[in-house]
Amino acid sequence: MTSQSIAQNLEQLFGSFRAESLHDDVYRLFNEPEYFYYLAAPKSCVLLGGRGSGKTTALKCLSYEGQAALRTSDFSNPSYVGLYSRINTNTVASFNGTELTDAAWNRIFGHFINLMICEEAATYIRWLRQDSQRLDVDGSVNYNQLGKALGLGQCSNLDEFLRNIESARIDLEIYINNFDEDAPKISPLQTPIDLLMRELQKLSGHEKTNFFIILDEYENLLAYQQRLVNTLIKHAGGNYYFKIGVRELGWRERATLNPAEVLISPADYERIRIEETLEREFPAFAKRVCEARLQAVDLQSYGSPIEVDMLLPGLSIKEEAAILGVAKRVADFRSFLTRDSELKVVRDLHDHELFVFLEMANHNFDAAVHDLKAYAAGALPAKQRYENYAYSFLFSISGKGANIAKLYCGHSVLAKITHQNIRFYMQLVNECIREQIAAGKKISEPIEPNLQTVAARKVGLSYLKELEGVSTQGGSLAKLLLGLGRVFQLLASNPVGGKPECNQFELTSKPGGTGAERQAEALLTEAVMHLALVRTPGTKLTTETDIRSWDYAPHPIFAPYFGFSHRRKRKMSVSEDDLISLTYQPQETIKKILGRRFRLADDALPAQMSMFDEYFR
Repeated sequence: MTSQSIAQNLEQLFGSFRAESLHDDVYRLFNEPEYFYYLAAPKSCVLLGGRGSGKTTALKCLSYEGQAALRTSDFSNPSYVGLYSRINTNTVASFNGTELTDAAWNRIFGHFINLMICEEAATYIRWLRQDSQRLDVDGSVNYNQLGKALGLGQCSNLDEFLRNIESARIDLEIYINNFDEDAPKISPLQTPIDLLMRELQKLSGHEKTNFFIILDEYENLLAYQQRLVNTLIKHAGGNYYFKIGVRELGWRERATLNPAEVLISPADYERIRIEETLEREFPAFAKRVCEARLQAVDLQSYGSPIEVDMLLPGLSIKEEAAILGVAKRVADFRSFLTRDSELKVVRDLHDHELFVFLEMANHNFDAAVHDLKAYAAGALPAKQRYENYAYSFLFSISGKGANIAKLYCGHSVLAKITHQNIRFYMQLVNECIREQIAAGKKISEPIEPNLQTVAARKVGLSYLKELEGVSTQGGSLAKLLLGLGRVFQLLASNPVGGKPECNQFELTSKPGGTGAERQAEALLTEAVMHLALVRTPGTKLTTETDIRSWDYAPHPIFAPYFGFSHRRKRKMSVSEDDLISLTYQPQETIKKILGRRFRLADDALPAQMSMFDEYFR
């Protein structure tokens, strides 16, 4: 088999990263009781997750189409039925403007939501009739009453009901784009939905069925539209519940149409942060997904079955230090140690241990020996110093100008840098195998650490470029990430005199305020929603919307590209003004953020970042 055909074969196995291609894989995890229980429970829930986190796939698996495709439900007597709808940006954005009052827009969009949900429910009835091959499955449903509730007029059967809904939806969309005198009839919010959900219990075998109204990409709704749907969630119950899929920070409104009424967890809904929920299990899950696809490889061409741990071998800190060339960095120090027979206990230590203490002693051999003796004797302060700096000093072993200053390899490391994002993980594996093929090696052989690192860099760079097109602030997001990535890269490659593994920041305000708060809030919101940054609760978390209550970090998928630690460790402070300035005045702002270490900003860019040299000038 040629390398081209191998690449094509692998592209079929790993190259499809969209949620639809991961249905079976993600469902395996969400079908496990500790996870899927929250989704399938008869209660409204909000599923928060970023691009590729499995949010959309999990919700689609919950829908009746997903359940049917996975053959996990018996629709002659289902315990639940999921009705999936995706919020379309262009459609909902048209329900806005100065032509109507806010109250009028609320009524019109409420009617649109009624039509959308009822149409999806009616489509399920049509599907059920075809699937069960029973035309009388909905014989007891009163379509005429449903039609009246929606303002559709006479509806004698399912087909007429669906045709009238489609016609009413088209009339509504034409009206809001022309505002002629022929205003359509408007149905009262939620009343048709309540009525239809009661009618659905008349379907054969559905007397005790719960119905889940699934709304994905909730962040696309405008603020008033979120308040309107929040009202539906607040007053849902009986036999139907809402399942909401939304990106982090995309749920901007908690109030209902009544400003004094807000959604409260867990009374009104269950909130599920998908990355947090999956954090502990994700490496094992990603491994199962990957190995399931590797088993589909033509074994006659590749050899024996491939296991992830064999394909993507990792390294210990000392093994990595050896590959990066630590022996050369301590050669003179070792020569010094051979001159004194009493220093055998120090000579027996690993080169990496010698390097760490030598660097911390600013290359003073006598001071380094003193510390190493304490370390060899098991002194706790010395051991803690080594443990604190052991990983961070890997970034400085190769020295400035090295093509690869730090290795990112091994299944556990690659799974960690994805931040529980299955799409990123599949991209990483795919890119690793491509590098292996390009190097003329078999994919049945372990992929070398340097090839894994190059692959991880490519995935990070790919998403960095992709950020420019994700929203109106995409250009600013990419520039912000470049600035922060450069700051943390400089700190990582110069660990002496700084905090080890500093890769997070907290936001601060200048006394008196400069007016940058709103701009910083908007930028951070977009950055978190589109996975440029990730956030974790700060030490003084007050509210979810207060941007200064959180710690932020570049998404770890970018760590291999820039060259800083993918592990969540220490943080620094960045002012709102400096955060904004990174997007248009990077070099001066980077120096300002670095403070007394400002001269580091004049170092040459790493080789992989050379394409951005003009920007940093």
